[in-house]
Amino acid sequence: MSINLNGRIIADTRVTGVTGAKLAGGYLLKLSFEFISPVWSLLDPPTVVFAPAQVVMNGLHGLHLGLAFPELVQPFSVSSHGSTTGAGFDLFMSPAAMEAVEKLRDGQDVSLAISLRGEIRRGGEVHRLYDDFQVKLNVVQWLTALEQCGYGRSILFEVPIPSVPAAAAAAVELLEAARHHFHSGHYPDAVSKCRMVLERLTAELGQDALLKAANDTKKIDRSREHREFAMRQAAMDFASLAHHPTGTPQDELFDRNAAQMMLGTTAALVSSALKRV
Repeated sequence: MSINLNGRIIADTRVTGVTGAKLAGGYLLKLSFEFISPVWSLLDPPTVVFAPAQVVMNGLHGLHLGLAFPELVQPFSVSSHGSTTGAGFDLFMSPAAMEAVEKLRDGQDVSLAISLRGEIRRGGEVHRLYDDFQVKLNVVQWLTALEQCGYGRSILFEVPIPSVPAAAAAAVELLEAARHHFHSGHYPDAVSKCRMVLERLTAELGQDALLKAANDTKKIDRSREHREFAMRQAAMDFASLAHHPTGTPQDELFDRNAAQMMLGTTAALVSSALKRV
C-alpha cells in the first residue's frame, strides 16, 4: 500500500478508520486515510493529485459500492522534511446500497478493496497513479459509523411475496398500486388502497367466515391464526377512515408515517396469508 514513482516511495498509504454522517436521501461514509511521506532528497519533489477511488466490498470482484471522492485532490505534499498527513474520502450510499451491504456483511467485519487513482506530476512529466489495497473494518468501527449516519435508526428488511395463486392476483396488483401511491407521495390514496388489498385478499381466499370467527372468538381462546386475522381486521379498520369523511382533511389523517405503517403491515399480512395457501 504505497504510492511510487519509478520505484521510489512517495507515500505509504493506510486507512485508519471510517466515520458516518447524515445525508439527504441516503448516508455518507467517510474513509479516513493516512499518507506517510518519507524525506524526498531529490530536486523537483512530485505532486500527487487524486481522482475518486473505487470501493468494492469483499475483494476486487465483490460488491461494487461506488466511488469515494477525496475531500482535497492534493491532500499532502512531498518535501525534504517528510510528513504524515490525514485525509478523508467520501463515499455516498443510498438506502438500497446500504441495505445490500448489511445483507452481505451478515454481522461480520467489513472487508473493502480500494483502488486509489490519480496523477503524479513532477516537472513537466505526468505519471498515472495506481494503488490497490485491502482494508478490514471491524464490527465496532462499522456499527459506530452506521449510527453516526443515522442508519441504525431505521429497520430495513424484505417482505417476500410468495408465488401468487391466480385467485389472489388482484390483491397483489392492488398492493403494487398502493406501493406506487406511497412512493408518489399520495399517502391517503396509499392507505385507501391497502384496505382494498386486504378486503380483496380475504374475498379471493374465501376467508370471510374465518375473519369473522376470529373476531368473535374470545381473546384467551384465540389461536395464532385467529390473532393474525384479528390483525388483518384491525388494519382494515384503521384504513377505513380513508373511505369515510370525518371532517378532517385526508392529508392530516394519513401522513407519510401513517401510510408507511399501513403499507408495511399490509405487505406482511399478504405475505403471511399467501405462504399458507
